[in-house]
This record gives sequence, structure tokens and C-alpha cells, in this order.
Amino acid sequence: MNGFQGCSVVGVLLVASAALPAAAQDGPEKYVELLRSDIRTDKVAVLTEALDLTQAQADAFWPIYREYDAAQQVLGDRRVAMVKSFAEKYGTLTDADADKFVKEWFAVQSERQKLREKYYGKVAKATSSLVAARFLQVENTLGMLIDLNIAAELPLMK
Repeated sequence: MNGFQGCSVVGVLLVASAALPAAAQDGPEKYVELLRSDIRTDKVAVLTEALDLTQAQADAFWPIYREYDAAQQVLGDRRVAMVKSFAEKYGTLTDADADKFVKEWFAVQSERQKLREKYYGKVAKATSSLVAARFLQVENTLGMLIDLNIAAELPLMK
């Protein structure tokens, strides 16, 4: 993959994430819907371009990716529940609420890392380590963009 392709991947991800803050202002449900539709559609297009798979690699990769995406959705549901809980208690958070929120955040981050490690191995075994590494680069970039948008929309706890 040359530098231009790498820039286009990041560009598509940046454009896809640009609409997140506006959706977040409309409430958690619209925010979640945007994450689950536009970005997932764009993500498949980005992965298709970035991975540049042979037909044999594509046949091996996409079923693994669908399995990975389903597991990611479960973690996404937990993050949404965290945001909803935070929003409901905003301004009245207790120390216990803050502690619970942070511990759940740590747990989700840890599980996300374990999931990426697991699927790196699956993708590498089915395709190649290079393909698996590119897959993780795209996943990491998108994950950081989503995390940044979530962080930008959540006020400090009080």
C-alpha cells in the first residue's frame, strides 16, 4: 500500500467520523444508529480498499470480519449503556457511580484489546500477517476516531 492509499483510508475514516458529534447532540439513540450504519458501511469500503485482498484472501477474511464485527457490536452496546447511564446521572454522580463508570470503561477497553488480539491471529492465519496488520491499523484508526468523538461529546463528570 503506498502513502496515497493510506491517506485515502484515513480521509474516508475522518469524513465518516465528522458527523458523529452532531448525531450525539440528538441523543444516544441517534448517535448509536449513526455508528452502526454510516460508519460500518464506510468501514467495509475502507477495509476493502486498504486490505487489497486476493479473491482467496477475501473469501477467508470476510467471514472472520463479520464474526469480529458482531463481537465489536456487543462491546459497542456496553459503551452505549455506559453513556446512557452517565447522561441519566449527570450532575448527580456519586463517588460510587464514578468508580463504577471508570471500572466498566477499563473492562470494555481491555476486552476490546483482547478481541483485536484474537482476531489478528485469526486473520493472520487465514490470510497473512501483513493483511492482519493492515486490518488492525484500520480498526485502530477508526476506534480512535470514534473514541475521540465520544470523549468530545461527554462533559466532565460532576
